Amino acid sequence: MRLFSTLFSRFKARWHRQWPWWLAYSLVLLVLGSLAFYVLQNDRKTQLAREAAYAQDLLWQEQELRVRLQSNQNALESLAYSLASDAIDLEEFRVRADLLIKNNPEILALEWVDANGFYIGGMPKFTHRPPELVPLNDPKLVEAIDGVATLGYPLYSNVVMRHEPLMMQMVPVFRFASYDGAVMATYSLERMLQHRVPWWLVQRYQLQLVDSQNRVLAPSEFHSKLEGADVREIAFGNMGSGVRLLAKPLKTPSRFENAGWLVLVVLLMALLIWALKLLRLRMQERQMAEIALQDEILFRSAMENSLVTGLRATDKEGRIIYVNLAFANMVGWSMEELKGQKAPLPFWAPEALAQCDAAYRAILAGQNPHNGFELRYMRKNGERFDVRLYSSQLVDGKGEHRGWMASINDITELKRDREALQQSRQQLRTVLEGLDVAVCVSDVKSGDVLYRNRKHQKCFPIEHLVHQAEGASYCWVSWRRSNGYQPGSYEFEDLDVITGREYQIGQRYVDWLDGRAALLEICADITERRQAEEETRLRNERLQHTARLVNMGELASSLAHELNQPLAAIASYSTACETMLYKKEPPLGKVQETLVKMTEQARRAGQIIRGIRQLVVKRASEQAPCTLAELIDIVVPLLNPLAQTMKVKIEVALPEPSPVVMGDAVMLEQVLLNLIKNGLEAMAETPVAQRSLTITARLVAEGVELRIADRGCGVADMNQLFQPFYTTKSEGMGMGLNICRSVIEQHKGHLWAEVNPGGGTQMCFRLPTIYLDDIVY
Repeated sequence: MRLFSTLFSRFKARWHRQWPWWLAYSLVLLVLGSLAFYVLQNDRKTQLAREAAYAQDLLWQEQELRVRLQSNQNALESLAYSLASDAIDLEEFRVRADLLIKNNPEILALEWVDANGFYIGGMPKFTHRPPELVPLNDPKLVEAIDGVATLGYPLYSNVVMRHEPLMMQMVPVFRFASYDGAVMATYSLERMLQHRVPWWLVQRYQLQLVDSQNRVLAPSEFHSKLEGADVREIAFGNMGSGVRLLAKPLKTPSRFENAGWLVLVVLLMALLIWALKLLRLRMQERQMAEIALQDEILFRSAMENSLVTGLRATDKEGRIIYVNLAFANMVGWSMEELKGQKAPLPFWAPEALAQCDAAYRAILAGQNPHNGFELRYMRKNGERFDVRLYSSQLVDGKGEHRGWMASINDITELKRDREALQQSRQQLRTVLEGLDVAVCVSDVKSGDVLYRNRKHQKCFPIEHLVHQAEGASYCWVSWRRSNGYQPGSYEFEDLDVITGREYQIGQRYVDWLDGRAALLEICADITERRQAEEETRLRNERLQHTARLVNMGELASSLAHELNQPLAAIASYSTACETMLYKKEPPLGKVQETLVKMTEQARRAGQIIRGIRQLVVKRASEQAPCTLAELIDIVVPLLNPLAQTMKVKIEVALPEPSPVVMGDAVMLEQVLLNLIKNGLEAMAETPVAQRSLTITARLVAEGVELRIADRGCGVADMNQLFQPFYTTKSEGMGMGLNICRSVIEQHKGHLWAEVNPGGGTQMCFRLPTIYLDDIVY
């Protein structure tokens, strides 16, 4: 009985020590079983998901082919209906057929045949029917055409093998309920397989087209038919004749893939059990080592000689009983010299003797403030240094109070840095207070104002708000007038609705002294600058208006002559019409032609007058979409008299459709007028045979670039060309090109000059383009 009790006690003690390890082993086995069950279930789910994706992909492809073929059939029926109703002729039929072929690369040809099966026309055009297409007398094609004529609805022919498998779709053309021919589309099955099957389906499956006899039609008739339990087939669109699409996955999943994972998991669990065994042995060794080292650690904990902080222990009477090496090095006396010393201590500085003695007596009285004592000590060589002393009770291992323990830190450098920092902060505050811009620092989270200079207080007087939670006195929420304001690192302009002043505000995230995130705001008053800019803009507009009046004055005589021509032509045409109408049988055709010419002359005169009025009338700047061609059409007629007088040929080449820019039409017309007029006047000394001025435009990445090239004398100094009051004309003011550059820059563009390779100068400017669809009216 005693033996059994002993064995049971040993077993119980052993079990008490080892049951956590057996629990860990059991959990590992449980995890292994769970992972095995998960792998099997996941394998089954993956197989079901793969089969579902397989069926879904094929169903999607079948639906895509049906939709595409039905769309083509609708287009063919629309062509047949238009032909039957004589809504289109053969040329328009070819245009629409060409568009349908371009949108459907699988269609080789689109043809129109009459009731007897003879070719009328189609796309592509050919003199002789190419051998790639099915001859019109082919039995299968004749059979299909007869079936369309008999049944009266669209049909597909059987597969015809030429250079590649082809299939034709016929749509009947009925004129007054009588068969009048058919519209025939020839499909290439290989191209349909290439262009109507997406790339991701080709990457997943091996695809084939087969007919009703299981012959492989595409991708090649030399391939064997796909076989296997995983082969699926679908109808190839709306086509008849048994054409089917076979699909087979390119990669057959292996049953051993997940088994490999299971083996890997088993191996991992075995390694984990082995690691637990090693960990158990290591922990046993560690426990023994910790027991052996515990006494050593307690003994070593008292040795503080390696610390930078000085340590000093005194008994209850204030006598030094221990100092570490760091404190001895700090004051310059050895540890033996310091032991047994009593107040006054040798390292107290004479000028701070009273302060050190007061701290000494406070420590003995048990007064130990949390921030310690800041004292002035003296080294053995007489050098002074500042220290921070922290004191606490010295309690031995038995819990008895044996004296006082003090830690001493040398804060000389720290104090010096603190004073330098404080001085720097004072200097910075002085600079900020003297700035002519408003500076404010606020807390990012709460919005409490942490600092603001004198300028900010003067510009933005805000209420004193007592923030109960933070104890703050200000908050930017109370003075920010912008709706939806959110702090952030950006710059913006804001209007002070109270004072009417406009400010440019720059914001940056900064770290405040206590480490919290703060927002620095610098507000500069830009009211005077904005007023000066507005005055400059108004002055430029007046100067531009004056320049337009000067240009109109220079062109007045030529424009008067230009207007006399259409007015004289209108008078002549009117007299001719009156004469023809008084005849017994008036020639109405000639009268109509004469009236049309009269209308063109009136439109020409109106366009000249409208252009003059737009350039002369003084009005406010308006931003609107402007077509480049319309701007040039208004300016060029105004300068045609000057060009005819100087015998200069003006050539215009613009892209189609004409680019559209956003801007003031009158200002842009003034730029064109000045540049073209300068180009015409620059060719005064050029031989008449060489006088030509070209206006070209091209689309670039930044917008549209327009070039006005003349064959004149050129410019001697390109750098001085756009300077105010610089001119090469004897009567010039030197402001025209400067005004032009200001106008282009106002429209976010760029104006420059280049040497014309053929002689003369090219004036170039670039403007950003817009799309009319993007404009919201």
